[in-house]
Amino acid sequence: MDAAVAAQQARRRIRPPEPLVMAAAPPTPAAFRCPISLEVMRSPVSLPTGATYDRASIQRWLDSGHRTCPATRLPLASTDLVPNLLLRRLIHLHAATLPPSPSPEEVLSQLAAADADGEPAAAEKAVRSLAAKIAPEKGKRASVATAVAADLDSAVPALLSFAKGGAGADARVDAVRILATVAPELVPYLTGDGAEKRGRVNMAVEALAAVLSADGVAEEAKDALVVALVAEDLGRIVTTLLGAGANGAAVLEAILTSPAADADAKTAIADRPELFPDLVRILRDAASPAAIRCMAAAVQVRGRPARASMVRAGAIPALALAVAAAPTAAAESALRLLAEAARCGDGKAAIAADAAEVAAAVMGRMIRVGPAGREAAVAALWLSCCAGGGERRMREAVASAPEAVGKLLVVMQGDCAPTTSRMAGELLRAVRLEQERKGMAAAYDSRTIHVMPY
Repeated sequence: MDAAVAAQQARRRIRPPEPLVMAAAPPTPAAFRCPISLEVMRSPVSLPTGATYDRASIQRWLDSGHRTCPATRLPLASTDLVPNLLLRRLIHLHAATLPPSPSPEEVLSQLAAADADGEPAAAEKAVRSLAAKIAPEKGKRASVATAVAADLDSAVPALLSFAKGGAGADARVDAVRILATVAPELVPYLTGDGAEKRGRVNMAVEALAAVLSADGVAEEAKDALVVALVAEDLGRIVTTLLGAGANGAAVLEAILTSPAADADAKTAIADRPELFPDLVRILRDAASPAAIRCMAAAVQVRGRPARASMVRAGAIPALALAVAAAPTAAAESALRLLAEAARCGDGKAAIAADAAEVAAAVMGRMIRVGPAGREAAVAALWLSCCAGGGERRMREAVASAPEAVGKLLVVMQGDCAPTTSRMAGELLRAVRLEQERKGMAAAYDSRTIHVMPY
């Protein structure tokens, strides 16, 4: 064997070194993901059907009124949620095999970059990562809060942007839950001075409104935020919130309805002279349901004085517009406020001054709201048309409303309280008398022909 052949055989026996390949992270088993959110479950619970979901996702499903299993579509004999401890343990063991997660500061940087670049998928991934760190079992809530608080001016806008336009409902709730960890840090923004304050206050108020109105935030966190708000200079807080529009009205409503705020603080807010004029302005400018709810909360706190302040502020025309055009829940609140206004002489006079608009709005919406809204509509009309002699202008306006007789008959023969039925009957008699007095058709003029005439 010559030297060339020997060298070739030696090269064959020496294998080149294999390239270094990093071991990939093990894939996440499909059973670890919630069938609703498709995310890895944090607190797996099982329904009686045997299907397992993340607690937050299935609770939202049940709270929305569903009584079926989302996966199997089978009816639920019970809505009890049983913790799946074995699956939870397996998920934790799987998480231990994954590479170390980035720090909250790194994730916040990723979120800010994704928000600036318009990359919703990357933003959602960052929000999910932060939300996982504030889960109770992780014990890292303080580190996330510290990271967000260290750069509020960039972290809060990024979280708010995602909360308003993120891809998934669960991820949007997660963004608000992250904001809740630092919400008390934003309260001083409402009492600051100068140009810096003007540039940050809207951001702070929007974040506070998102936290206080979110279903996914713990009540303890909301109560702590309310306590922080009323502990500040309450006069300046109210002025700042009213200047911030609909979001400010939402924060004020949360304070007025929170058990964490004491009676003195609520009374001080309801007695502020600028409260109702500014709420009426917000309602006119933004058609804000929050402004209606805040008015209702203030009336609930102070009763007759607040009712009189609401009327003097010119709320009646704005409430009539809300009854006609607002979503159902807001329209029902506006109807209840009209009924409250009609309980005082000034309110009755203000309703009569805009009789045509009020009557058209209330009669037009009467059978397009829920039972509580119908009862409030009848009460508002009865108080202004019949109680204490009533107002002639309102009786004329109601009698002229399209299908007034038929709509009152629908209410009377529907599932309403006896008091509401009695008031509707008295209204019907007043309407018919007014129609006869004005020479309107005496025959039964409603197209609601399936309802027997009164």
